[in-house]
Amino acid sequence: MSRSLFEKVWDAHVVESLPGENALVFVDRVVAHEITTPQGALEIERRYEDELFDPARIVAINDHVSPAKDTETAIQAKVLRDWAKRHGIVLYDIGQNGICHVVAPERGYVEPGMTLACGDSHTCTLGAFGAFALGVGSTTQGGAMLAGCMVLQRPKVMRVTLEGRLQGGATAKDLALHVVATLGFKGGTGYVLEYAGEAVATLSMDERMTLCNMAIEAGATTGMIGPDETTYSYLRGRENQPSGEAFEGKVAWWRSLAADADAVYDREVRIDVSALRPMVSWGTNPGEAVSVDGVVPADANEASLRYMDLEPGRVLRSLALDQAFIGSCTNSRISDLRAAADVLRGRTVTIPTIITPGSQAVKRAAEREGLHDVFQDAGALWTHSSCGPCLGMSMGVLAPGARCISSSNRNFPGRMGAGGRVHLASPAVVAASAVLGRIGSPDELEAVLPAAVPA
Repeated sequence: MSRSLFEKVWDAHVVESLPGENALVFVDRVVAHEITTPQGALEIERRYEDELFDPARIVAINDHVSPAKDTETAIQAKVLRDWAKRHGIVLYDIGQNGICHVVAPERGYVEPGMTLACGDSHTCTLGAFGAFALGVGSTTQGGAMLAGCMVLQRPKVMRVTLEGRLQGGATAKDLALHVVATLGFKGGTGYVLEYAGEAVATLSMDERMTLCNMAIEAGATTGMIGPDETTYSYLRGRENQPSGEAFEGKVAWWRSLAADADAVYDREVRIDVSALRPMVSWGTNPGEAVSVDGVVPADANEASLRYMDLEPGRVLRSLALDQAFIGSCTNSRISDLRAAADVLRGRTVTIPTIITPGSQAVKRAAEREGLHDVFQDAGALWTHSSCGPCLGMSMGVLAPGARCISSSNRNFPGRMGAGGRVHLASPAVVAASAVLGRIGSPDELEAVLPAAVPA
C-alpha cells in the first residue's frame, strides 16, 4: 500500500489503535523548556513518585526568559534546572542555551522518522527533518514524559507542492507567509502539511525550518519535509549523532521514508512561487500578508484594520515604524543573521533595532564572523539568545500603538506587547526597514541609500 511521509512515520509509532481515529503513539523525544514543563514535572513528582519513562529521551532547555527577568521566571527556570539534575536529563542552561527549536536540531536531537513533542506550538519547525514534531499542552507533554506515549487523533494529510525556484530577493520566510496567505489563517486545520516540489528541494535546512515553523500559522497540526541529501549533510557530524558506519546505517533507513510516488493525500495544493516577491504582513494574523510593495487589500478585515490603524489601499511602504526585531524560532539562525548583516553593513538604523541570535552557539558563530560588529556599528542592539522579544515577555516589549517590523512568526493583537502592532517579514526586509525607518525592501534601500564602501 502506498503511503505518504507522514503515514510512514505515524504507522511506525502506533502502539495501539483506539476508537474515533485515535491512537496511542510512541514518543521518541521530548523537548522540555521552563514555561510549559514545570507543571507536568511537578505533577509527576506529586502523583507518580517522580518516575519518568526514559530520561534519556528528554532534552531540557532554559529558553523563553533567560536569564530570568523576575521572581516568577526565576522559579520556572529553577524548577526545570532541579528536575533535570535530579533525573540526569541533559540541560542547556544559561550560557549554553537558546530557543528550543534552534538548539534541538543544532545539537543533533532531531532526525528523520522521529516523533517529537514539546510544549510549544512552533515545534512544527522540526518537521523539516522528516520528523512528526508536535506542539502539545503541558498535560500531554507530562504524559509523554511519564509513559512515553501520547493519545492523538490521526490528522489528515495535505500535500503542498511549491513549484518553481525562489528568485528576485524572495526568501523562505516569504515562502512561508505566501503559503499561509494562500491556504488561509485556518486553512490547514486538521492537516499535516507535507511540503514538496522544486522550491522545497532547493532550500537549505535553515530555510526548511523556517517554512515548517509557520505551518501552525495556517492552523495545521504540523509541517513535514521528506529527508534528502541536504538533511543528511546537516546531521552528519552533529553531536548526539553517531559517526561512521553507524550514521550511514541510519541514512540507509531514512531514505525509505520518502513519500511513495503514488501516495494518496486528503488534499493537494500546488503553488507556483517563481514570481514570489518579498512579503510583509499588514493585519493581525500571518495570513494577512501581501508583497512589500503592495497595499492593504480592499476586502481587509475590519477588526484587523482597526487594531493596526490602517485603511484599505494604504501603501505599506508608507508606514513609519517604531521598532525592528530580528530573531525568534523562525529566523534567528546563522544564515538569517548573515542575510541581515548583508543589508546593514555600512549603514545605520534609524529606529530601535533588536537582533537576537537563536542560541548561544549561533551567537558565538556570528561573533567569529564579525556579524555582531556589523550590527552594533549600524546602531542595533545585539543580545543574548532568547524567545523573549517574540512574544512580548522580555527584551523588546512594545508600547501601546507602537509599530514594529519583525522576523518572528505571529502578529496577533498584543503579541509583542499590549496594543503593539507587528508586521512580519524576512530578516533582510526587517533590516532594510530598520534603516529606512519605514517598511521597505533591500532593493529599494540600495537605490536610495547605497551601503558605504569599506576603506
